[in-house]
Amino acid sequence: MLAKAIGAVGGAGINIDGYAEMDGVVHVLTTDLAAARRVLDNAGFRVVTEQQVVLVPIADEPGAAARVFQRIAESKINIRFSYLATGNRLVIGANDLEGVRSALTP
Repeated sequence: MLAKAIGAVGGAGINIDGYAEMDGVVHVLTTDLAAARRVLDNAGFRVVTEQQVVLVPIADEPGAAARVFQRIAESKINIRFSYLATGNRLVIGANDLEGVRSALTP
């Protein structure tokens, strides 16, 4: 099913910036949300939810992600999910996205 979902989006010419599969639910990161939704609907998938996320560029070095998560933790913000996307970017889903952005602003 993962191959079918990702293949449908990519086959439609929609760039996938990142994706994660968690317990049978596929999260697709793309800048063309409407087109991705249409393609997935047409392929027979049920879109459960749409979620805005924060993209955080990180260095490709030991401890880079830990430093990001520590700053968020110090702001007492719970992260709902996170994964790595193309271009060394962390994808962070949380109920308080503005809080995440504030925690990461120098």
